[in-house]
Amino acid sequence: MAIIRPVSHLQRKIGELTKLAKETGEPIYLSKNGTEHLVLMDADAFAELQKRAEKSESKND
Repeated sequence: MAIIRPVSHLQRKIGELTKLAKETGEPIYLSKNGTEHLVLMDADAFAELQKRAEKSESKND
């Protein structure tokens, strides 16, 4: 299930967001005025996502 938090959490609860990103490995969608604004991810999870995307691109070439 998607993790959604208001963008204001970025300033007020960065520690909580950091812990959540590290523990779950899932992207955290930050909303502003009820719409998606930013996505926060753990660096290791992001690197893995990039690797998978690169593998997929190379298979399609």
